[in-house]
Amino acid sequence: MDAAPTPVDVVASDPRLDHFRGIRDRELRGTLGLHAVESERVVRRFLTAALRRRELPMPPALEPGALLVTPDACERLADITAHFPMLAIYRCADERALHEITGYTMHSGAILLGVRHDDGTVADLAAWLARTPHESREVLVAFDGITQTDNVGAIFRNAASFGARAAILSPRASDPFLRKTLRVSMGRALNIPWCRATGAEWPACLDELRRAHGYAVIAAEDTPDAVELARFTPPARSIVVFGAEQDGVSRAVLDLADAVVKIPMLRAGTALARDLADDPPSLNVSIASAVMLHGLLA
Repeated sequence: MDAAPTPVDVVASDPRLDHFRGIRDRELRGTLGLHAVESERVVRRFLTAALRRRELPMPPALEPGALLVTPDACERLADITAHFPMLAIYRCADERALHEITGYTMHSGAILLGVRHDDGTVADLAAWLARTPHESREVLVAFDGITQTDNVGAIFRNAASFGARAAILSPRASDPFLRKTLRVSMGRALNIPWCRATGAEWPACLDELRRAHGYAVIAAEDTPDAVELARFTPPARSIVVFGAEQDGVSRAVLDLADAVVKIPMLRAGTALARDLADDPPSLNVSIASAVMLHGLLA
């Protein structure tokens, strides 16, 4: 291992910290080519995932740039930062100083700026899947136009918790590396390989993965002919598609799906079911993803 990086003690006015001031995703991604990773736990997950990618490359690329940290967090992270000799580590006096530099408090003593690379491509993900054969039941998660940052983050967290192998984003799906999304996902969007399909590829890429790698395409949607989750026999390999918050799974995906699977809710004939007859009950897509992934992978 190369020599570990040496932390540099800084004061709030240090110009080397300018990229950490008033951190906003728009400037980070659009102007600076960076993204922010907040909290000691998520910083560790980022660095661990980046280290793992050295041995087994997977999309998207992760590259740490600079770390702003309190002395206590710096010491606790030393075992993982030691693997990144080129990492710039700026050590401020305490959390109050970190608040002053960044202008906000939701950092838990550590903020890392990562270099923003291109999103992984479908070809990148397909190549990774081919290089890493999987022996147990395998599920990929697809985001069909999901734009709410909280939902994207929560679905990534659910996907990691239940053992989904990878994720595919449609062109309109929200960025998994936005600050809030990474925070909601507890950094799990860093652990799971993912790619973004282009407008020309979506949703045909799902069919291509089916033909080339044997994945069944499952639409998580409540349609008249949908199969209840408890009655559905999961295939050995599948891509489960979750739809946008208002519109659900798109017609184009429903048309190519091998199965449409729903989560049953209110039993017909109950008083509440009658009251909601013109406004059917539904689950937030992040909650639905947890139920669906449990059913497919448990």
